[in-house]
Amino acid sequence: MNPSDKNNNKKQLYICNPNKFISCQYLVEMHEKRGDKIIVFSDDIFALKWLARYLERPYISGEVSQQERLNVLEYFKQTSEVNTILLSKVGDTSIDLPIANVII
Repeated sequence: MNPSDKNNNKKQLYICNPNKFISCQYLVEMHEKRGDKIIVFSDDIFALKWLARYLERPYISGEVSQQERLNVLEYFKQTSEVNTILLSKVGDTSIDLPIANVII
């Protein structure tokens, strides 16, 4: 095993720590019960997708089409059906979501 493989394994272990996912799930559920609008950020795409599937919430990453991004954002802004979205680094710029009041 070369050193870079070892570093990648360590990185995946701390990014995908089950305690982080459990804590995130707890926070999302608590805030949704209060009626909050929540954005969950993750720089790691694997973790973002896994958490989105686990929480059964929509996500936006670079591989999501522009139309799908717009649809998710519109539902998030306009309805109570989508109170949580997960965003990758694409959410760091040019997404204006003043309706969100919780960021994880």
